[in-house]
Amino acid sequence: MAGTYRLKGIELGSVPKGVSLLAVAVFRLSRALRSETTKVVSRDNGPGLVSWRIMAGLSLVDEATQKQLVEFTRIGQAQISRHLGDMLDQGLIGARPSQIDRRTKLFFLKDLGRQTHAKLYPDVARLSGAMDRALSHHEQLQFLEMCARIEAAAKQAAQDLPESDTPTVRNETGHTLQEAIL
Repeated sequence: MAGTYRLKGIELGSVPKGVSLLAVAVFRLSRALRSETTKVVSRDNGPGLVSWRIMAGLSLVDEATQKQLVEFTRIGQAQISRHLGDMLDQGLIGARPSQIDRRTKLFFLKDLGRQTHAKLYPDVARLSGAMDRALSHHEQLQFLEMCARIEAAAKQAAQDLPESDTPTVRNETGHTLQEAIL
């Protein structure tokens, strides 16, 4: 009977056949790090993770296009668009048309956005420092090199697969259904 079993989370010691142990571990690590950062930037009615990432990007430049913010944050276009609208309404950022292409908006931090970024920055920096200190400099370099190798192997394996007519479906965070499950 199908209803008598309860599906539980994948344990790293017993990953099902056909599922990458490394992918499961990396997705879990990513979720955990994202969760901790979200806690920091969401305290006291803070802006939340996506808006924080947008503010972090805008703190580095005078202004940026939505496309540039998508590239910087690695967050999907629709989600960035929603957050930009919310941030405009909250007075954190401003926007003006580009002089080069009037169809393109340029976004910038307003005073409230700069103040919010400055208030959150020390706590985010402490959290980031604690994460980075978990590994020695040599271990960090090894980890980054291993990540690059795994990414290259995944890209190569995906290229080697036969073509499919099935479109890739992504959720609101830009993850495929399989990524969201893991």
